[in-house]
Amino acid sequence: MGTSSIYDGPVKSLLPKDYDNIDDNSAEDQEHKDIPENLDKANSHWVPYRWKDAKDAMTRYVKGSSSNKGRVMSRYVGASGGSSRLTKSSVSGKSTTINLGRVIQDFRKIGVEKTLRSLQIDYVGKSAKEVLSELVNVISSSVDSKEDIAARGAAVEVISTLYDIVVENGGDIEALHRIDEALFRKVIEIFVSEYIFIRVMSDLQSRFEKYIDNPKESVKKEKELKDYISVKVELRMREMKPESYDYHSSSIEKEIDNLYNTCFKAFEEYL
Repeated sequence: MGTSSIYDGPVKSLLPKDYDNIDDNSAEDQEHKDIPENLDKANSHWVPYRWKDAKDAMTRYVKGSSSNKGRVMSRYVGASGGSSRLTKSSVSGKSTTINLGRVIQDFRKIGVEKTLRSLQIDYVGKSAKEVLSELVNVISSSVDSKEDIAARGAAVEVISTLYDIVVENGGDIEALHRIDEALFRKVIEIFVSEYIFIRVMSDLQSRFEKYIDNPKESVKKEKELKDYISVKVELRMREMKPESYDYHSSSIEKEIDNLYNTCFKAFEEYL
């Protein structure tokens, strides 16, 4: 699921034009050239030597001298200031998760049509694809920073998953009213894992562009890293049970904050 492209909105490059592409072994790279430029202000607590470690780990993974995806993720979280700071900087990711949870929760409780009306989405005479495409803008808003772009990208992926559910049920959009708890959890899981993957790639994708000439090999390596992230997030979702949250409650922000911190910590604690 999640492979159907249903969103036709604007797409911005994840990598800033001036992203540092200096070779890891150059003299400049031993100083501050290894720090990703244009970092989001909320996530500017970089640690110079740790960004060097993160880039080195990804370079080894990309070049095939190491298959250690856990080290890549651990170094990335460390370079970003640790799980707590990554969680704090995940502003759009967390708010989009809450919005997504509210939509799914309302689909389950009051039905799809009532939910769409409450969101002021005109669904009359429109296809399920058109209606769900509008949900992307409902659950995620601005795309001003790399973190915003990660949240928007994950939103597109998860809405595509919802569209797949509709297609699998003969095009009946009311199938979303019948989402059970297991599928609810899966939807949140898909969003969070995709969000984390996009954030990592937004800072370290230059390693792929620099060291892999074969597009198929690049896709293979990216998929392996994405799958690794998905498995780790899935395990944490089983513990956290986000499908049981009340997404309209006053405590939901703290619960989602804890959810993200738990997921980031899973990568941080890799030995």
